[in-house]
Amino acid sequence: MAVACAVLSLVAYIALDPSILTILAHSPTNLPVTAVLVVQLAFELPPIFVLLAMLPRVALYSWEELGLRPPTARALLYVLAGIAAAILVGDGGSALVEHLSHHPHHMQDVAKMFESIRHTPALIAFVLYGVVVAPIAEELIFRGFLFNLGLRYGNFWVGAIFSSLLFGAAHGDLELFVPLTLVGFVLATVYYRSKNLIASMLTHASFNAIAFTALSSLRTH
Repeated sequence: MAVACAVLSLVAYIALDPSILTILAHSPTNLPVTAVLVVQLAFELPPIFVLLAMLPRVALYSWEELGLRPPTARALLYVLAGIAAAILVGDGGSALVEHLSHHPHHMQDVAKMFESIRHTPALIAFVLYGVVVAPIAEELIFRGFLFNLGLRYGNFWVGAIFSSLLFGAAHGDLELFVPLTLVGFVLATVYYRSKNLIASMLTHASFNAIAFTALSSLRTH
C-alpha cells in the first residue's frame, strides 16, 4: 500500500508539474501573487506531503538515515563544491550536446516559459517554484527515494546512475538529457558524501537560482 501511494504521488507530481508551469507562463490576467501561489501549491503540495509520509516506509530508512536534518559545516562545504560542479557539468554537457547535435543555443522549455512570462505575480511564483518547491520535491523523489533504492539493492554507482538517468529523463528535454543527468549525478554525490538530504536540496536550489539569475539578466537586454 505504501509503495502504491508513493508511486501514485510520484506520477501525480510529474504529470501536474508541467501543466501548472504552462498555466503560469501564459496567464492572461495579472493575478495577485498570493492567488497564483495558492493555485500552484494546491496542486503541488499534496503529492509532496504523501511522499514525505510514505518515504521512510518505502525506502526502508528512518528520517535520520535519510538525512533530513540540518546540515553540518562539513555538509555545507559539499554544498559549495556541488554548486560549482553542477554549473561546470551542466554548462559543459550543454556545450557538448550543442556541438554534437549542431543545434546551438538550445533553450530548455522551462527557460522558454520563463522568458515568455510578462506578469510579475506569475514571474515571482515561477521563480519560487523553481528555487523552493522543485528542489525540495525532486530531492525527496530522486535522491531520498530513488537513489536510496539503488543504494540499498546495489551500491553508490547503481543508485547514482539510476536516479540521475531518471532525473534527466523526467525533465522531458531530449537535448538537455545529458547535462541534466550529469547535474543529477552531482546532486547524488553531494547527498551521499554529506549524508544529508537538506544539503542536496540547497545545492539544487542554488543551481536553479543561479540559472534564473542568468535568465533574468537576459530579459533586461
